[in-house]
Amino acid sequence: MKISHRLYFTGVPAVLGVLAVAGLGYWGQYARAVPEALLVVAAIATIGTLVLSWVNVRYIAQRVERLANVKVATPAFDDARNLDSGMALQAVPSDRDELDAIEFVVGRLSKAVSVAASDRAADERRYEERARDYAQMLARVADSATQRMDEIRLPLHILLENHFGDLNENQEEMLGAARAAAEATDADLLALREIAALDLGTRTVRRDRIFPGDMMNALLPTLQASAEKQSVVLRTEIHPLVPPIWADGAQLPDALVKLFRASIERATAGAELQLELVQDNANVLIRLQGTQSSPTSIQEALAIRILALNGAAANYSSNAFTITLSTTASTR
Repeated sequence: MKISHRLYFTGVPAVLGVLAVAGLGYWGQYARAVPEALLVVAAIATIGTLVLSWVNVRYIAQRVERLANVKVATPAFDDARNLDSGMALQAVPSDRDELDAIEFVVGRLSKAVSVAASDRAADERRYEERARDYAQMLARVADSATQRMDEIRLPLHILLENHFGDLNENQEEMLGAARAAAEATDADLLALREIAALDLGTRTVRRDRIFPGDMMNALLPTLQASAEKQSVVLRTEIHPLVPPIWADGAQLPDALVKLFRASIERATAGAELQLELVQDNANVLIRLQGTQSSPTSIQEALAIRILALNGAAANYSSNAFTITLSTTASTR
């Protein structure tokens, strides 16, 4: 029972006592007999008030005393014995009563909470500024490296397309491998640049109404081609009655293709994979069963960032890769 209820309940017998006294004042006059029932009620009200008051006052006094004896953990850097821990249990001055002690404790705790909240807000601002600085540096590095990769790709392209001299088969193969590596590096740098743009908030996201069944049916030919290339069996189960979602109609399918194609390419030859689209309460699940690998490329990292930006999440478990899409996402 709450203390306020205890105090209110203590006053109930007192109300009965007031009524009993009023009755005694009326029937206690000359030639009027006091009813025995009224005397019984007055006695019960008096005794009940005494008992309830004693029980509740004793309970409240014990609680107040216990609260007043609480010690507060406060910084004590001026104490050389506590320099290692930085915290010490500081007692409340003994010359104050219990309510003053409780007020003292509450005041110190409130001050500690205010300081902690202020420090946390400062830390969050500092971390946000640092993350923004990192994103800006990443964008600058990606732009600079992309320009240098263009300077590398152009000579390789000229050497392979315009023979200024006879190149043997090994030389052409090395130049072709160099150009392929340059192209792959350029794609990774572009993905890094996109990640930086997402972190900086410079990339806009649309909210389109998308039917997951239609989207997955449009992506299946690409995924089946990747499975055939990897000699993997890909079975599909697309439920047509899955409710629509709100996401970017251009970014989301591209991210899904990157993630699922990468998972298929990491599967061993001859493996059997199961791709299914199902509804789970307010979520839509796209699950690829039979894969056990986690993302390893920058392209996949970019795709996961895009999923998060569209209110989706990717989960890699021991035998499945699942993407969760929310059907209750905002349409803003």
